[in-house]
Amino acid sequence: MIPETKSILIIGGSGFVGINLVPALLGVGHEVTLLNRGNVPIKGTTQLIADRENPQQLSQAANAAGNFDVVIDTSAYTRAHTAAARAVFANRTRHWVHLGSAAVYKEKANGHPNEKDSIGGAAIWGEYGIQKSEADQFLIEQSAHIPITILRPPYLYGPHNSDDRETFVWARALQNRPVIVPGDGQTPIQFLHIDDLASAIILALQKRPEGTVVYNVAADERPTLAEWVAIAAEAGGFPDPGILAGAHAKAYRPRQYFPFRDYPCCVETDLIKTALGWRTRYSLAVGLRQTYAAQDVAALRIKRLDTRVEDQILALS
Repeated sequence: MIPETKSILIIGGSGFVGINLVPALLGVGHEVTLLNRGNVPIKGTTQLIADRENPQQLSQAANAAGNFDVVIDTSAYTRAHTAAARAVFANRTRHWVHLGSAAVYKEKANGHPNEKDSIGGAAIWGEYGIQKSEADQFLIEQSAHIPITILRPPYLYGPHNSDDRETFVWARALQNRPVIVPGDGQTPIQFLHIDDLASAIILALQKRPEGTVVYNVAADERPTLAEWVAIAAEAGGFPDPGILAGAHAKAYRPRQYFPFRDYPCCVETDLIKTALGWRTRYSLAVGLRQTYAAQDVAALRIKRLDTRVEDQILALS
């Protein structure tokens, strides 16, 4: 079935999510307008230049833009961000899509969170989890005069990732350094390839909900921290560089020497599969190989690494 062409406004659009989402939307025939500070124009889109933190600029952009079938907000990190965007665009669209985060869920003693579980952010996420939760809660409490879709992924990865995650492993492998894995390395984590996020958004546009709907969106695989390092290394053709921190790193926070917290960032995804028929395209191994193929390997080979904490841990081993 050929999807209906929609006029789409993306708030943000020039970051990691946007530069991968925009080609996917254009590829199925949608018309895309970006609203951001205009630092990174993207071919095939219309550009609205505004700082989302400036209400006057937002209002001027909205007045100039007219109406859209869909607004996709990829860069709201706080309730204030979401409220300001809604104030100027909620009456100019028929569907609001919000990119949330798995970090909104509170700790769960047994199993992984589903969409009915409490939000507010687990303590380990600090202000980020709290603020993303407040943005979600604001949307949930809105009168549903237009449908709202909230997507909550865990860790995103893929080509052009601006976060030093998979590149953290590859740069150390290229420079013959180990990767120190927190604790016993057995904490599970979950990922989503950026193209699979784009496919979930496209399906959500085709099936506009009544009222507000929340979807967790993630790949089924839940590798441990140690397994993730091994899979990432293999994707680049390297031996596994992972070594366990064990008790030697107790004086340090995992994020001081590793890309992730020692916390099971995983969610249940049955709802989006049942409601939208969504499935991932990429296994973690295939997705990381594709991501590595897009890397500037020469730059990673000479990348300056901050290994001060790593060296202190290694000295104690």
